[in-house]
Parts: sequence; structure tokens; C-alpha cells
Amino acid sequence: MNIREALTKASGIFPPEFSKDIALYLLRQGLYTPLSQKDTYANLATQLGHLQLPHPVGIPAGMDKNANTINGLLGLGCSFLEVGTITPLPQMGNPKPRVFRIGKSQELINRLGLNNVGAEIVAQTLASRTDKGIVGLSAGYNADSEDPILDFQKVIRLCARNVDFLSLNVSCPNIHQSVDFDKPENIQSLLEKTQATLHEINQNKPIYLKLSPDHNGNQLNEIVCSALEAGISGLIATNSTLTRPNGKDGKYSERGGLTGPSLFPLSTKILAQIYSITQGQIPLIGVGGISSPSEAYEKIKAGANAIQLYTALTYQGGDLIVRICKEMSHRINQDGLKSISEVVGTEFQKWLE
Repeated sequence: MNIREALTKASGIFPPEFSKDIALYLLRQGLYTPLSQKDTYANLATQLGHLQLPHPVGIPAGMDKNANTINGLLGLGCSFLEVGTITPLPQMGNPKPRVFRIGKSQELINRLGLNNVGAEIVAQTLASRTDKGIVGLSAGYNADSEDPILDFQKVIRLCARNVDFLSLNVSCPNIHQSVDFDKPENIQSLLEKTQATLHEINQNKPIYLKLSPDHNGNQLNEIVCSALEAGISGLIATNSTLTRPNGKDGKYSERGGLTGPSLFPLSTKILAQIYSITQGQIPLIGVGGISSPSEAYEKIKAGANAIQLYTALTYQGGDLIVRICKEMSHRINQDGLKSISEVVGTEFQKWLE
């Protein structure tokens, strides 16, 4: 049995969080790489704001919580990686077990609670980066924080110098929210203060806001309009959901955020609504429930300039990234187009019906 087969088998036997730790260890040691050749496809080259990407497929926050597997994850062929979420102080997260695998539907429920080693250690790790990839950082706040906005500022002050973009995780369903970031005035205050922090440390880095899939239409419109008014660089749609499908698996009763196929229609509808509001003014990252090349292409058509994969990677392995790129490139040619950028938002309206 080779290492790839062993890893696949282990992922179905051991608890999900432990299986992920094994996979990340193998990636850090350079022992796990995709089977497929990482070809380049000229028609997939795109831009995420001012960042040039060879293709639009990235990995979101949550996979590399402490920024210590950057080289290994970039080696899977993703065009960009988001590390974190990072809080100012180290945080153990919620008690275990806190990740639940729903294998039949290839979904996960997690209530990790933003466990990480804290901004100071992550800042040191980022300062010693040897990779040449595009790396962003998801900033958050400690569960017991009395001033979440100040926490965001602390993380940015420590870590922003050595990443290419920042995202603000205001939609994690697994920590107590002492500030209601569904209120537009709080979003505006957060963006104004975090932008001021970047200016203070002489860093001109794009800031993205990560939104929930559980917003209603009016909430979403107010938040997005407030973010635009405050000068947001881009938006990420979406985080995990607190809703549940009509499934019989008892694990659906577990608390936490659900990811995987059930999230795809929810997150894609939110993405399309955001695209409708923003009309291409800012870049959008689509994440949530992508588990195939056709769904990846669907996210782009719904308005995403780039996409991110997580849960499907844990079930299908890193080869999924290579497969998505290959098949999206083929679809672009089939559709008589020259570039992935021509696909963005072409079918957003069907998600609004």
C-alpha cells in the first residue's frame, strides 16, 4: 500500500480532526503530492483585485490554521492559500469531539471554535516564509474578547506585513459574538479601523470580508452596501451554515457549521445576490460546497472571480484541484471563450429566481 492509499484509508477510519492532522503532517514532510501533472492553462489565468493568479482555484482558511503547512498546500496546485483564522491570543477552541464526518453525503460539521496558536507565533512563522505563492490571512477575535474590533487590529498589526491579502472572519458560527456584525454600522466601524491600522503600519493590503450563507436578502444588501461604502477590497461568500438538510444521519443534530454539498446552493445564491449588488465593482471569492469541476464552473458563472475548496479536498484528495483546472479549461474552450474572466457572472440571475 502506497502513502496515498494509506492516507485515503486512514481518513475514513480515524476521527476527522486527527485525520486532517495526519494529512497536514505528510504535506509538511513533502510526502504527499498530487498524482496528476500540474499543467498550466492560459485560459484560466485571472486577476483577484491586483493579484495575478494562474488559475482561480484556492484553499480557504481552516485548512492551515497556524500557517505551518504553506509549502505543502501550495504544492497541491492551488493558486492561492488563506491561512488562519488567527486570533490575537492562543486559543484552544471548543472541547473535542468538535468535527463530525457525514460520509454518505461527503459533508462535515465543525465547531472547532477558531483554535490557533495566536498572532505572535503565526507572525514569526510568516516572517520566515520561503514559498513564492499568494497567501492571505484570515483574522478573527478571541472568544472572550471584550473588543473584537481591537482584536482584528492586533492580528493585522502583527501579521499583515508577510501576507498578500487579509480577510475578516465576522461570520464564524462557532464562537460567541459580543459585537453584532450583521449591523451595517459595526461593519463600517470594523473596516474603517482595520484600514487605519494598515495605514499606520504602512501596508497597502486588500481586505476581504467573509460573509455568512444564512443572511436574508435585506440583511445581506445592507451589509454589502455598507462594506462598499467603507471601501472594502472584496468579499468572500460564504462561511459554513447553521442550517441542516432533511437527512437521517444523527450527526446533523450536532452543533456547528455545516460544509459540503448541502452548502453549495445556499452559498451560491448568496454569491449571486452579492454579484447583483456589486455588479463587478469588487472581486468576489466563491466558497462553499464545491465538490466537482462542474460546480466550480457554476460558482464562476454565479459571480466568483476565484473559488476556494475545503471539505471536498478532505474526501477526494488534492488531485481534485488539478482535475478542476483541467476540466474548467476544457469547458471554456467548449463555450467558445478565451478566458475564465469572460465566464464570471454570466449566469448569476438564475440563482435569483
